[in-house]
Amino acid sequence: MDGDTCGQIKIENTQKRDTLCATEKKYQKLWQDEKVFESDAPSCSEYPVGLVTPDDLAQKFPKFFATMAYPYVNGAPHLGHAFTVSKVEFASRVARAQGKNTLCPQGYHATGMPIKACADKLVNEIAMFGETFEGCNEVDITDEASSAESTQLRPREDVTKFTNVKKGKAALKTTKAKYQFQVMLSLGIPRHEIHKFSDAKYWLYYFPQLWRQHLTEFGCAIDWRRSFITTDVNGYYDSFVRWQMRRLKDLGKIRFGKRYTIYSPKDGQPCLDHDRASGEGVLAQEYTALKCKVRRWSEQAQQLLALDGKIPSNANIFMVAATLRPETMCGQTNLFISPSIMYGIFQVSDTDFYLCTDRAARNMAFQGIFPEWGVIPKIMEISGSDVVGSVVHAPLSFKGDVYVLPMNTIKETKGTGVVASVPSDSPDDFAMTVELSKKADFYNIKQEWVCTEVISIIDTPEYGGTIAPALIKKLKISSPKDERQLLEAKEIAYKIGFYQGNMVLGEFAGKQVQEAKPLVRQRLLDSGDAFAYCEPDGLVVSRSGDECIAAFLDQWFLNYGTDEAWRDATLQHLRGEDGLGFNCFTAATKHSLKQTFGWMVEWSVTRQYGLGTALPWDPSQMVEGLSDSAIYMAYYTVAHFLHSDIYGKEPGIANLSVSQMTDDVWNYVFALADEVKSDIDKPVLDAMRREFTYWYPLDIRISGKDLINNHLVFFLYIHQAIWGEQAARYLPKGIRINGHLTLNGDKMSKSTGNFLTLHSAIQKFGADATRIALADGGDGVDDANFEETAANAAILKLFELRKWIERVMTDARLLKPDEEFSKVRETEGVENANLDSLQRTGAMVFWDELFNNDLNRLVRQTVQAYEATNYKAALKSGFYDFTSARDSYRSATLWAGIGMHHDCARRYVELQALMIYIIAPHWADYIWREVLKKPSTIQVVTFPEAPQPDPTLDGISEYIRTVSARIRAADAGQQKRLAKGKGVIFDPSKAKCLNIYVAKTWPAWQAKYVDVARKIFDGISLDLKQAVKEIDKADMKKAMPFVQDLKRRLEAGEEGVFDSRTLGFDEVKVLEEMVPLLTATVPKLEVIKVFHRLPERAAASAEPGAPFVEFVNL
Repeated sequence: MDGDTCGQIKIENTQKRDTLCATEKKYQKLWQDEKVFESDAPSCSEYPVGLVTPDDLAQKFPKFFATMAYPYVNGAPHLGHAFTVSKVEFASRVARAQGKNTLCPQGYHATGMPIKACADKLVNEIAMFGETFEGCNEVDITDEASSAESTQLRPREDVTKFTNVKKGKAALKTTKAKYQFQVMLSLGIPRHEIHKFSDAKYWLYYFPQLWRQHLTEFGCAIDWRRSFITTDVNGYYDSFVRWQMRRLKDLGKIRFGKRYTIYSPKDGQPCLDHDRASGEGVLAQEYTALKCKVRRWSEQAQQLLALDGKIPSNANIFMVAATLRPETMCGQTNLFISPSIMYGIFQVSDTDFYLCTDRAARNMAFQGIFPEWGVIPKIMEISGSDVVGSVVHAPLSFKGDVYVLPMNTIKETKGTGVVASVPSDSPDDFAMTVELSKKADFYNIKQEWVCTEVISIIDTPEYGGTIAPALIKKLKISSPKDERQLLEAKEIAYKIGFYQGNMVLGEFAGKQVQEAKPLVRQRLLDSGDAFAYCEPDGLVVSRSGDECIAAFLDQWFLNYGTDEAWRDATLQHLRGEDGLGFNCFTAATKHSLKQTFGWMVEWSVTRQYGLGTALPWDPSQMVEGLSDSAIYMAYYTVAHFLHSDIYGKEPGIANLSVSQMTDDVWNYVFALADEVKSDIDKPVLDAMRREFTYWYPLDIRISGKDLINNHLVFFLYIHQAIWGEQAARYLPKGIRINGHLTLNGDKMSKSTGNFLTLHSAIQKFGADATRIALADGGDGVDDANFEETAANAAILKLFELRKWIERVMTDARLLKPDEEFSKVRETEGVENANLDSLQRTGAMVFWDELFNNDLNRLVRQTVQAYEATNYKAALKSGFYDFTSARDSYRSATLWAGIGMHHDCARRYVELQALMIYIIAPHWADYIWREVLKKPSTIQVVTFPEAPQPDPTLDGISEYIRTVSARIRAADAGQQKRLAKGKGVIFDPSKAKCLNIYVAKTWPAWQAKYVDVARKIFDGISLDLKQAVKEIDKADMKKAMPFVQDLKRRLEAGEEGVFDSRTLGFDEVKVLEEMVPLLTATVPKLEVIKVFHRLPERAAASAEPGAPFVEFVNL
């Protein structure tokens, strides 16, 4: 697609990339033609129903079923999507390499209002500007409005409840376009085609094909037969969702009743997470709205009311203060109002009126508080500064009547704009009260209006009966403007008061706050001194651009949280307490999911606008976009039986109609009933049921972390409801979460140019290099990073390695038994570039054995990393360390004058292809088929069984690495000193000799402290404090690190730490093998001497495995 922003680096010479890309396209077509990734359950004809159980089949034919959250098709995939795709890609390929029958399908999500809202915007813009928007002169104008989410400090209002307010995906990816057609241009849609998208259905035909094209270009191992799209466009999926809704209703999981929900007045329906442009995760927060009746108006307010004349003189006007802490109302001393806010007075009845902000009144209008639903009965406006000095009645307060005072920190975007002051328990209120008492003239109030009496309401163990003044003092808060410290103090006061406090004042004195709070609230409601009020706990903007409110609606909802038995059973599965071994992969994932279960309650299951499936028992309502997406993984198992295209227009292999998919059929197919009445042939029904019972349960669900707070919890809940009691073996087995993806260390953003679609990344770097960079990005729940430099470097590495492999495999010149490498090299004039093609056969020698052992170790490390889903670690050991081991082997055998062994070279190539084909499948298949001439694809080859590495050879390899590094470092150190004009021990620029002194025994002091460690070690840990007491002061500097290393080895479970200490190999012989390598790699080194006796200067530092080395000039 055009219009993609293409990251930060520019690729100049593309020949190597283009060569790799040509191979990628070739193998993508081969995989498709060979149907490599199409997987089926064992057939009923071969394994008849009734003669074999699902458990028997799973044991005989191990399987793996992996999915990711299907994408919403309002755009093409970008690198963030690709990062999640890569995790399910790698996981499914690893399972296939383990020998498992593997299924990885991919569907598309279109349910909800985002597509419909965008289409409707285009309808309006076409009417305004014409079909090609030629009438708009503002193409380059973007909306400069600030982000919908404020960057100011945002207090958590109810700290006893978990909250997860975050920007929605739409906000995170915004291009700040003013019009929808500009958004479409940024997606690469040609201007003359944009008008087609004013039909919402067109989106469903345009973007899914791009997703399939781009995922295919990425090399995904997907069974495309099982793809589908949601909504009633696909009649079979529509039938599936209807069955699901009816079943949940029959199970009592879907209820009807009034409840608060986030609502868009413009759209006329609830606005749930996926319907939001911003505010994803924001919940409805319920308050107690305290009715503080005005006893006496301030002089200014009296004049304004008289002048307006719309409110009867005998009317009851209440200033409405919203509180989350009704239990503290007996301690009210004043009422705060913002002098800078323009308040409204709203008529509730013939005699009653409420004073609050317009925002609060807008919420109240949809909660049955005002006479007419959705109508805001505003009578007049009045400035907060004009009502300061008024007197109101404060329900429950020990004062009775209190003055209205100014508070500049009140925000119009929170609550009603009116605050009941309780200085004993609210740090903000206490700080403001102190401020007003000291600066009455500054605030233009009278001193006697300020009540400075602070009485005890709640007693706490640590802070006594007045926690707010205590925290103000402790945190050194000196002003109401100390916002950050006050926020901290507020959270402490509210938490401690709620969880540890006891009431000491009022009707419920003696009760714990947790018990008293609902009792006080109910008393206020029953007496008419308060009413329930609710609002969004943060700003929520719908996809249509409407600022949402909280509405009290009659609606169908899933009773998450309130059905405690359902919640507890689902949590038991999450925690692995049901014996099914659910895997969260990380503690952070499990913790986050459990937190969500803690606050998630009652989710609206319907809406009235957008695309989707009609609610079966009320067609005027539609199933919302998260509720139709909880168990669609089960649909994947049978989708290819039902349809052969994603829209359900072309019949599947069973040639069934939508009408044949009755609830009874769905129940039978999904193993919820053993009998079925249907006109579908029984063998067809059994084949469909076999697909489900074989592939289910889902082995792993992979998702970005943004879905923890909705979809993933619903996924667990609904599976539990459908299968938990009747067929628990089909409950999901795992959820793996990945973080978001940054690009070159910064957030992806089209507006800054730091953005890449998946298609652009593949065009720029190729599929395998892109996959390598994604694997290198990271594996945890923290955000990962895609480095373009890493992708670019991968192109060079893949190309050069492929070129080298082609040369050493196809142009190999094998030495005959009587031929020597050096002589053939000389007589045949083999150039340096082709020396790797000159290869030995016959018996293995020292360097061959070391190399094979290194490969064994790296293979085992890599396979272990893959199986643990640590793909970055697998990439390191299976690609970077693999090539490093090859480089070391090549250099060693070259300088030794013997060249590589043909069997070692071929084994390396085979293993390299097998270790990297999970991440770079195209490159690996090319090597496998076209270089190694294997008869079939590498994609179905299992991981190799590498022998256990030889500890002695491991020791030799480590010895060679460390000793070589020490020798080169010693020489380089003197070179640096010489370059700086400093004194040197020897002249590194002149011919020199290397003396190596080998120790035969360990120093006596080490043996002494091994005995100390043996005595202290208790079989589990080694107490360093006790060890210190046993170490002589004179030995402390050298002995302490030695004992610490013993502790590390012992506590890691290493065996033989206290056994007779032997090096395990002949150090002198190894050094002799190293001579050619050292001579070739250390400049001006002409002679190497190895000594068995230590000079006095070497005795203190040399030990077996760590020789003393020195250079001397010749």
